[in-house]
Order: sequence, then C-alpha cells, then structure tokens
Amino acid sequence: MGANIFKNNPHQEEVDSDENEMKFAIWAISSHSIGRVELPMGVIDEVNEHIDNVIIPKHDDFSEGLIGQLKNDKKSAQLNFPFDDDLGKQCKLIFDTVGDTFLAKGYQRQSKTDCYQCWTNHAYAGDYNPYHDHGVQTTAGLSGVLWLEVPECIEKLDEENVSLNNASGGADGFLHLVWGTNNRKDILRLHPNTEAAVKPKVGTMLVFPNWLKHSVFPFFGEGERRSMAMNWNIYETEKELESWMTARESSKYGISQLNRESGISDKSEKNED
Repeated sequence: MGANIFKNNPHQEEVDSDENEMKFAIWAISSHSIGRVELPMGVIDEVNEHIDNVIIPKHDDFSEGLIGQLKNDKKSAQLNFPFDDDLGKQCKLIFDTVGDTFLAKGYQRQSKTDCYQCWTNHAYAGDYNPYHDHGVQTTAGLSGVLWLEVPECIEKLDEENVSLNNASGGADGFLHLVWGTNNRKDILRLHPNTEAAVKPKVGTMLVFPNWLKHSVFPFFGEGERRSMAMNWNIYETEKELESWMTARESSKYGISQLNRESGISDKSEKNED
C-alpha cells in the first residue's frame, strides 16, 4: 500500500518527449502472465517417436481424472506420459527449466517448480475439451501444453484475423483461454479483453497459472491433433519467502513455520543447488 506505482514497474512504458515538453508515462496493469516457448524440432521428433513406440503401445489410459471428450476415433486417447525412462527424464528437465524461467521472467519470483504430471492428448475429428482448469498439489501451480502434431485443416486457418461469422470454422482446433467475462461493450468502456483463441503450432509450448480457464474447440478434418499437457507444483525458496516477510515475521516464525501456516510444502528447498 502506498508504493510508487511508476517506480521499477516492468509494465511501464515511457513516451519520448523533448526536454521542454510535458513527460508522459503509462502504467499498464497486468493481471497474469502467459509464457510461450519454441522447442527445437529435433526435440519434437524425439518426443513423437517415443510416443509412437512406447506411450501408445503401452496405452496407460489417463482419462479417468480428465474431462476431455476425446472419443470420436478408435485412436482418440489421453495417455499417461511418465518421467521414469531416459526420454521422460529429459522432458522433465526441460519442463522444470521452463517452469522456473516462467516464474522468474513472468512474475519476478525466485521459486522452484516441479513438473510432476504429464499426459498426451490424441484428438481426432469431433473431439474437444470443455472449459476447465487444472489442480495441483501446492498453493500455487502452473499448467501447460506442448503441441506435437497439427492437422492440415487447422494449419491453414488464419491466426491473425479469427472470425466465427458465417459458420467459418475459423477457430476449429484452437485453444481458448479465458480469464474473465468482459464483452465487446466492456472493452469499448476501456475494460480489458479477457479471452484469447490460440492457434496450435508444432513445437510451441504455452505455460500459464493453473487457475486459468481454457478449452479446446473441436475440428473437422483428417489427421491427429496431438499435444502434451502438464502440471507443475510451485515450491517457495527460502529467499522468496523472506522477501514477503516483515522483520517481525522473520524473527518470530522462521521459514519452516511460515511454510506450514501458508499451506506450502516442506519441499521448499527443492533443487536449491
């Protein structure tokens, strides 16, 4: 309370002006961050090969705890992707790095992430995912998606000028992110836009807070829309917790007790080295 909102604000934009003219600054308020990562195609090829040769033949069904309506083809499925073999361990290392980097760059947090859950989505014509969010095991968490295969009927769609008029199917197979209920009238009244339709692209990964509502629109055409979904727990490091504590809290409670009272796991020191 009472902080200088224009001091060290990462979202502030200053407008250039001459020395003798009025100076102007914009404080752009951000409600949350969404991260986008572009992975090398070599990594994507390795993951797809592993899925084709290991994950699909094993067919460890993961749909019981999910709401995805992937059911319209004999190959439609949601399958567990464990981190217990060499390729799985490599994926976890990448995902944990992505999670830590997202928190540092998107939230200026010195916390640590643990990607503890991952599954593959094999969607075909008519399959879809209703609006939902993801649960995690810690107070705060992250969720994400990595696109591995995209059918030609989705690839050809225009991502810049998405229109649903005239039954165009302009967002078929897109990911729909929703973080509010503002409509067009609200936007005209200077409220922010609170939704986005994202076209899937092979090799692209999105990361966002686990509370962010999202869905996947159905598509109608040949081919598989393949993706991986994952969840991260967030563990607060001692340095991060200390940054939130007053001197009184630090001297009276200490980090371990503050963890317990905040509902944060004692694994807060995880991966500190």
